[in-house]
Amino acid sequence: MKIGELHDANRKTVGRTVLHFDAVESTNETAKELLESDVEEGLVVWADRQAAGRGRHGRAWASPLIGMPVVKALRHFGVFAGLKYPNDAVYQDRKIAGILSEGVYRHDVYHVIVGIGVNTNVDLDKLPVEVQAKATTLKREVNLFVANEEFLDYLLNQVDDLYSRYRNTRIEFLLKDYRGQCTTIGKRVSAVIGKDRMVGKAYDIATNGALVIADDKGGKHDFFEGTLEILK
Repeated sequence: MKIGELHDANRKTVGRTVLHFDAVESTNETAKELLESDVEEGLVVWADRQAAGRGRHGRAWASPLIGMPVVKALRHFGVFAGLKYPNDAVYQDRKIAGILSEGVYRHDVYHVIVGIGVNTNVDLDKLPVEVQAKATTLKREVNLFVANEEFLDYLLNQVDDLYSRYRNTRIEFLLKDYRGQCTTIGKRVSAVIGKDRMVGKAYDIATNGALVIADDKGGKHDFFEGTLEILK
């Protein structure tokens, strides 16, 4: 149920309009429904809870705070949004947020929907058992209750500035910053693409957004899509 609509004329694109829902099945799916009408670029769907959140490859994702900007399709948009390739934000090797970018056509126009799920005040023992050892929350790290409204305002200001920079900066410079923050680079990884598995070292981020993996024989491979695991 929609419980509010917020406007901020000071933002350039992302978050100028925010639609606030009590609960939805999925913010990405809600965004797709909204695309049937004429929505402005940067529209954000914010839900306190979602019942059917998804990560990559349809995995379940539980989060008390979701921000979902609808943006015009731009090359490499998913790259600027993540910190651990391909879609995790991590703090001290624990996942604190997840990002799911989807491209969809509506009325012959290509849109990108970026779903951002952040663990704010949820207790770790309320998360799925299989992720508790690898996850964290803002509340756990700062030892304080985090006001979702204030956090969302801060997050959208940062994303809006980053998106504006993204539109006006050569991708080579953005990728340089991304490489410096990407915690996957330099790690030994296992990549599964379909039925094929490859093990090697995460070597670089290519200009096309792929993770470059150097295998044990010295060959280099571009990883775009599949399952990636960091090995100990």
